[in-house]
Amino acid sequence: MPPLALLLLLAAHAPAPSQRSPLWTEAPAQPQRPCAPPASISGMVKLSMPAVVGIIATTARGGDQADPFKDFLEKMYGAVPSSGSEAPVRGIGTGFFIRSDGIIATNGHVVEGATDITVQVGEEERAYRGVLVGKDDATDLALIKIEGAAPFPILSLGDSEKLEVGEWVVAIGNPFGLSRSVTTGIVSFKSRRDVNPSGRPGYYDFIQTDAAINPGNSGGPLLDARGAVIGINAAVNPAGQGIGFAIPINMLKEVAAQLERGQVVRGWLGLLIQEQLTPELAESFGVAKGVLVTEIEQGGPAALSGLRPGDVITSFNGEPVSEAYRLRWSTAQAVPGVLVKLGVFRSGKARIASITPLERPGTLHEHPRAAPPSRKDQEPFGFTVEEPGKADELVRGHGVRVIDLDLRGPAYRAGLREGDVIVELDGQPVPDRAAFRKAFANLRGTVSRLFVRRGTRVVFFGLRRDPVATRADLSTR
Repeated sequence: MPPLALLLLLAAHAPAPSQRSPLWTEAPAQPQRPCAPPASISGMVKLSMPAVVGIIATTARGGDQADPFKDFLEKMYGAVPSSGSEAPVRGIGTGFFIRSDGIIATNGHVVEGATDITVQVGEEERAYRGVLVGKDDATDLALIKIEGAAPFPILSLGDSEKLEVGEWVVAIGNPFGLSRSVTTGIVSFKSRRDVNPSGRPGYYDFIQTDAAINPGNSGGPLLDARGAVIGINAAVNPAGQGIGFAIPINMLKEVAAQLERGQVVRGWLGLLIQEQLTPELAESFGVAKGVLVTEIEQGGPAALSGLRPGDVITSFNGEPVSEAYRLRWSTAQAVPGVLVKLGVFRSGKARIASITPLERPGTLHEHPRAAPPSRKDQEPFGFTVEEPGKADELVRGHGVRVIDLDLRGPAYRAGLREGDVIVELDGQPVPDRAAFRKAFANLRGTVSRLFVRRGTRVVFFGLRRDPVATRADLSTR
């Protein structure tokens, strides 16, 4: 079945407290889930609403030129004037507190490319500056953090695995900027994997609901009858009515700890698999259930363990495997360097294959490669630089471009953004990387001044170098 055409609802992490609470609060188990509407939706909403926030993400005009929804979004939010190519775009989304010190869960696409994030909290919509903690494109999940009058109210997280089709659910969000809006409906399908909202590789296992979801709801909670979050609203089918999609909350639980560290690292086994093991194929291989291996990457972990095309994988670390999606997700969650055991059926015999996964790179279709510059290489400012390409004749030879910006580093906190062109460092022209490195090597003191070109504007930034930095170098490429 081809993927449905969907419309995305697009719209320096501070030091942790010394006594850090768990990343989220688990809702109590409920042996008998309600199949009727909750007795008091209004009461549940009243308790849940304070933990739901509005998110305004500002991005530079243009952004990703390949984004098929760019024109729609500009018309939808009316924030982009018809002239002035550098005018910012403001997208509207939703999020919710999962930890009382200000950690907020939302969709990755809500903060995609954001140069500034504003979080509106409470009935009075008090504005706070949000900082991106971590974002994962493959699951469309993100964590952001605000500083303020903690503790903030939180929502507890339910168990999306135990969710049943037909259960009542409630969505809270900011559709079309109409803040604190509530809609109700039921779960109309689980494990919807034949839709791809972004059109790029990812792990899609949606909860389908008829609770009304519209642009601006993205990142908001989908609650069960007790007020526990069982999904994060993410997308809608614009051709239909009452067909919305939410990311299962258990998926957030799987990646939340890594998101808090700023990056999601996934395992890679070096094998390709077939989407479906048909009854005919199962009979021909002499196995009831499993996932069929079609290709083995030469030199990869699977090849080194002796796996072959035609093997049928039946378990992953002792857990039965019968779906291609489940095997991909289990592999993604595997820790690189930590041995996993696969149950394999070959030529009528069952065996166990021991494999040590490698780290998967950023995109799902790439093979592992050399690691990018480490955060230590980016000290003490927290970014790397490159010379503009031939297409940038106006700035080529007049500065160096900021890339690989550490979202927790001093440069980001000061306002520097990827794509900015540094023209001077402490008054010294830096027309190319060599000049920048020389000027950097001669820095004195703990504060430096950058003269930066951003689009058609120029601006100064004052940066205080990281006092714990030990390197007097800056990675360039």
